[in-house]
Amino acid sequence: MSDSNPEVDVYGYILEKIDTVPHLEAVILLWNSRPVGWTAEELASRLYLPTEKVIEILNDLVRQQLVQQNPSSPSKHSYLPRNAEQDEWMYKVDVAYRRELVRISTMLHTKTSTSIREFARAFLIKKDRD
Repeated sequence: MSDSNPEVDVYGYILEKIDTVPHLEAVILLWNSRPVGWTAEELASRLYLPTEKVIEILNDLVRQQLVQQNPSSPSKHSYLPRNAEQDEWMYKVDVAYRRELVRISTMLHTKTSTSIREFARAFLIKKDRD
């Protein structure tokens, strides 16, 4: 991965991988507390969101392979360390969000709607299978 312009790289990564500010804050919270798992209720209290919304966010992050659901009772989620490259990206995302909170939040707020992105992702997944 090139560090020639890390801000440009990390903004592109965020736009590609992260749907909303709550998605970003959830994955950063899980990244910073790894390997500890969190219940949806615990995350909801930290993110100031209803538990039902946090469950939706966690399901999205699991589908994107950024988070894993741990087999425990009650169910807990934690950051999914798939490879060193993803860990490097998460480090850059965390640093960038701490420095550029308003810029990154605004960037995410101006993205197309989640339903349009999900529709487009369905075609990407189908294309990858073909």
